Amino acid sequence: MIVLLVMLLLFAHPAWSETRIAAVNINRLMENAPQAQSASLGMKEKFSKKEQVLLSQRDEIREMEARYKREKDMMSAEEKEKLEEKIRGRLRDFKRESDDFTEDFSLARNEVLNKLQSDVYKAIVSVAERENYDLVVSESVLYASKRIDITDQVLTRLKELNQ
Repeated sequence: MIVLLVMLLLFAHPAWSETRIAAVNINRLMENAPQAQSASLGMKEKFSKKEQVLLSQRDEIREMEARYKREKDMMSAEEKEKLEEKIRGRLRDFKRESDDFTEDFSLARNEVLNKLQSDVYKAIVSVAERENYDLVVSESVLYASKRIDITDQVLTRLKELNQ
């Protein structure tokens, strides 16, 4: 049994020394990939108009509430009730539209992130295969030498894929 273990260690060592390992910084790739930047712009274009509408509605509701607080002592009971109902209706509508916006935004963001993760994975695999790496690890390891960091190569590949 001991002889078998010694033989394994003796013959396995040369194989280990030829194993090519690389590390990538996934966070940096996700932030700096051109696909991430164009996706961010696309999300802003798609959702900024609705966000502005919601902000405007919120400001209108705040103004109505401020008016109510300022003028409630001078209003008749009927006027107070009318304004309170109007404020409640606007708040209901605002909450519904805000919830819809949040849901739509989250779905779109998740879709974009899934696509980006797929692109990053494909780029990592492409670089790893081209450079003959046996193992590519995330930089979340305790230590990785800069010479095995292929993040810049993967970013270059992502730029090529983006064109």
